[in-house]
Amino acid sequence: MLVKEKNTKIYGSRIKSDPLVKKTINLLMKDGKRSKAEKVLFKSFQALDKDFPGQSINIFYLAIIAVKQDIAIRVKPKPKKRRNKQSFNVYLPRVISPIRGLGLGIRSILKSSKERSHQSFTPLWESLSQELLQASQNKGEVVAKRYSVSKLALSNKRRVHFTIRR
Repeated sequence: MLVKEKNTKIYGSRIKSDPLVKKTINLLMKDGKRSKAEKVLFKSFQALDKDFPGQSINIFYLAIIAVKQDIAIRVKPKPKKRRNKQSFNVYLPRVISPIRGLGLGIRSILKSSKERSHQSFTPLWESLSQELLQASQNKGEVVAKRYSVSKLALSNKRRVHFTIRR
């Protein structure tokens, strides 16, 4: 009970009502366990507050903006049984909507933090706070992945279809 009261005092209803925090909690949630997802996110905010007092929300926003994706890649498989006509996979870059880009960025942060916690046997909230900190500094695995996707899209820009994907 004390931990929950402490979290609600520090991170009140103003932060819980924030749209990006809500989206992150919803993507972090498994099997409808919202309270567990909130605890994980707020513990990661507390870990960021220990190193950078009062800056956890700013670090969170900087990380989300740094990993927001503008372009997605769709892989068109190679054709079957045609005579030497594109015997390789074709990458089709697509412009995506900003809301979808934010969702993809949040998902990539959560995925890399889960992988990090499985590899190093650290709690999820600790790896999430480390991933948010690295992403806010434009470093880390997630930002590198974003740059590699945009580089791949740039190399295949002659195939760009200018439709916004929702």
